Amino acid sequence: MTLLKMSFFGAVFIIAVVMIRAIAINSLPKKTFLVLWEIALLRLIIPFTIPSAFSIYSLINYSISTPAFYEAETDITSPISREYFMLIQGTEHPTANMPPVSVLFVGWCIGMILLAAFFTVSYLRCRIEFRAALPVNNAYAEQWIKECPLKRRISIKQSDRISTPLTYGILHPVILMPKQTDWKNINQLRYIFSHEYVHIYRFDTLTKLIAAYALCIHWFNPFVWLMYILLNRDIELACDESVIRQFGDKSKSAYSLMLISMEEKKSGLSPLYNNFGKNAVEERITAIMKTKHTTAVTLLSAFLIIFVTVSLFATSATASTDRKTNPALTASDPTTKTGDIAADKKSAMAIIHESADIFYYEDGAPYIHDILTNNTDSAIVETQYCMLAYSENGSPLKLYWNFLDSSTESSFENIVRTKTNILPGQTEEYRGGWSLYDGEIMKDFPKVGNGEANQTAYSLLCLEQVVFEDGTVWNNPDYENWFKKYAGKEMDIDELRNYYPYEYKIVSD
Repeated sequence: MTLLKMSFFGAVFIIAVVMIRAIAINSLPKKTFLVLWEIALLRLIIPFTIPSAFSIYSLINYSISTPAFYEAETDITSPISREYFMLIQGTEHPTANMPPVSVLFVGWCIGMILLAAFFTVSYLRCRIEFRAALPVNNAYAEQWIKECPLKRRISIKQSDRISTPLTYGILHPVILMPKQTDWKNINQLRYIFSHEYVHIYRFDTLTKLIAAYALCIHWFNPFVWLMYILLNRDIELACDESVIRQFGDKSKSAYSLMLISMEEKKSGLSPLYNNFGKNAVEERITAIMKTKHTTAVTLLSAFLIIFVTVSLFATSATASTDRKTNPALTASDPTTKTGDIAADKKSAMAIIHESADIFYYEDGAPYIHDILTNNTDSAIVETQYCMLAYSENGSPLKLYWNFLDSSTESSFENIVRTKTNILPGQTEEYRGGWSLYDGEIMKDFPKVGNGEANQTAYSLLCLEQVVFEDGTVWNNPDYENWFKKYAGKEMDIDELRNYYPYEYKIVSD
């Protein structure tokens, strides 16, 4: 799954959570929304998903199309740009030139690096300041640490660099208190320590780190920014709710007054730490005053909302309805239009190679643009095929796969393997393709042969192997005959022009 698809599907899930939050923020346990946000994070950073018949994409037969990112024999994909794969014509001449990258990819990298630098600098700046923090010598604080049931060792320190309490650290968490804390106000200390303990117990610092990571990757998506803001708010709301349930309804007023006091003193801190007075205080106080006792009905409602939301928006369409655009460039198979080929499939199937044309990028560089249709009953997940090239007058051209292996000898048999996901009934079409060498256009590339212009006018492709989603591997029994017929042979121009479309009819034994 490409980055843009991950970002799109993540945005759809975020929108669903935002709508649920707007309706039920004060009706459901706040932990409900933390679970939903955590699932949203997984949706953004995990490049695969679970298909479901109950997915919204299955129900509405939704199809999303994103820029094609290519791979061959590798799992290397570019999140924004297409990668150029070089087919070099003529004599063998190794080159270590790296493929060009698009402006979009460079822009994405710059944005990601800048945002990651912001988080890193903020983190390091605060950690440097926190080193000056001093241990707290207070009887209640020491007693609270002794009674703390957490296995991880918790430290309580104080600093004159902060104005509100905060928590940092994951394995060895530290509760950092302002130097001007009223250590004689035991009730306030109880509230603060209990609030920070919830942060520590739930690994909120780690959650914020993962959220920051997702934001760096998807910085171009405004919905991910919205998620980051609301996630931080809901972390605080969930802690507030836990404290109120621990101390009872009578603590609502005192706890709210303490929040107001903390809000007046708060200062800018790193977004990676759990800050006591960080979020919108009005929303927090409203949520505190509306906190209700948890009942079986509210727990069941929360569970159902999480289950339904995940089923609808966090899963992908099933193979029968989801029409994915895959990052891999696929090739298809030319053979006879009428030949029947046996395969281990249960019903009649066909794979059609619609065309393979020579097109040109904006800079004039030529590439082979091919289109494959899958008319089988199973998704195609991997293909291996041969590419042959011919000049304008039908003369064969020797090519070799230079980008992946510069030591490969020049040969007519140019085998490439690609990973893909072409669903039954789907025609896969690409914006880019397999780049060809042109000495007159690619001035910055190492010279190949005598540096002549591209001679390829026609390209014939033939499937050698197809791997289906159900694990079936189909090997083309006519491949050798096809290769002997076309490779290195002078071809009639009319035959080259009328080569496509070609169809493999695959029938049961």
